[in-house]
Amino acid sequence: MCPVIVARVSQQQWSGPQYAPPRGAPQPGSPPYGGYNAPPSGGYGPRGGWQSGIPAGGYYQGYPSARFGQPPSFGGGVPQYGPAPTMPAPRRRNPLGFVAFVMIIIALLALAGLVIAGLNSGSSDVAYQNDNYQVPAPDENPPPIPVPQTYEEAEQLITNNPFYAQTVPAPVRCNSQPIDVTTASDAQLKSHFEGFMECLVRVWEPPVTAAKFIIVRPSVTIYGEELTTKCGTSGINAFYCAADQQVYYSNLLPEAVPTVRKNKWTADIVMAHEFGHALQGRTGILISSHALGQEAGDKGTELQFSRRLETQADCFSGMFIHAVSQSIGVQPQDEDGILNIYVAIGDDKLSGKPDIVGNHGLAQSRKYWGTAGLHNSAVDACNTFVVTPNLVR
Repeated sequence: MCPVIVARVSQQQWSGPQYAPPRGAPQPGSPPYGGYNAPPSGGYGPRGGWQSGIPAGGYYQGYPSARFGQPPSFGGGVPQYGPAPTMPAPRRRNPLGFVAFVMIIIALLALAGLVIAGLNSGSSDVAYQNDNYQVPAPDENPPPIPVPQTYEEAEQLITNNPFYAQTVPAPVRCNSQPIDVTTASDAQLKSHFEGFMECLVRVWEPPVTAAKFIIVRPSVTIYGEELTTKCGTSGINAFYCAADQQVYYSNLLPEAVPTVRKNKWTADIVMAHEFGHALQGRTGILISSHALGQEAGDKGTELQFSRRLETQADCFSGMFIHAVSQSIGVQPQDEDGILNIYVAIGDDKLSGKPDIVGNHGLAQSRKYWGTAGLHNSAVDACNTFVVTPNLVR
C-alpha cells in the first residue's frame, strides 16, 4: 500500500539541541500530548479544534474475522454417579479373573487421576509469551525520545517505521484484573495502574526492542481536578506527557464520562491508549506527526495528523487487549462492550456535534481502529498514517 502523505514538506533541518521539540510543542500552560479528552463543565470542545468541513468518504466495515483467543477447553469427562448396581449371587471365584479385575481397577484409577490433573491444571498449561522477561521498575528519568533530523525522516517514521514490521506476542500473562474506578481510592488506583503498566511493558517489549528502539515503563500519577506537569496544566483527563514520558490519570474521569463509567474495561482501555502514545513517543512517531502537522500550516491538516495519532493509539490499546485477553478473562461476548468504549469517547459523542472536526476522531473511526487492534497481532495493522482520510475522520 502506498503511503498517503497528508502534508509534503521540505527536508529542512531542525535546529536546536538533540531533544528539542518541534515548533509548537507543548509548553507550560498548554495541553499535553496524547490526552483523553473529558468534557469540561461548560461543554465539550476539542482542544484547539475547528469547525471546518470534514473529509468526504465513507467507512470500510470489513474487519478481520479472527476473534479473541479462548481458554483451552477441557477434554474427557467425569464419572457419572447413580444407584449402586445389584450385586450378583455369590459364586466361586476364578483367581485369574480376580487378578484381571484388580488390574482394571488400577487402570481406571490411573485414568481418573489423569482427568483430575487435567481439570486442576486449568490455564497453567498455557504457553504464555515473553514470560521470562523481567519488567523494569517505573523509569522517571528515561532516555530522550528519538527525534528525526529532517522532515523527510519524520515522514518515514510515521509511514514506514521499523516498529510496523513487528508482531505483538500472544497470549501474554497479565495478573492485573479490572478495577471499579468509581469506588477505588487513589492508593488502589495507583496500585492497579502500576501493575497494569507492567502488563503493557511485557506485551510491547518484544516488538519495540526488535525494531531497535528502547521501551520505557512510565510511572502513573493519580490526581483530581487539575494538575500541572512539564506538559502544562491539565483538567480532568488521562494523558501521556512526552516531556517527561510519564502517564497521568484523573480520579474524576468516570464522573466526567458517565456513559462508560460502569464498563469494567473502561479504565484499562484508556490506560492502554495512553501507553499507545508512549509507544509512539519511544518510536519517533509522536514527535514526527506533531512536527509535520504544524509544518503544514493548515489547521485541517494538523487536526488530521492528530486524529491519526489518536486512532493509532486506539488500535494499539485493542492489540494489547487481544494479547492478554486469555489471561485477564476477556471473552468473545465482551467485545461489544469493549468497542462501546471507543464509541463513547468519539469527538462527536463527547461534544454532541455529529459533524465536528475534532482532534481525536469520530466514534465510528475510533471503533474501527479499536476493532483492528482487537483482531490483530501485526503492528502494521495499526498504521493509520497510510490510510485514506475517511478512515480517520
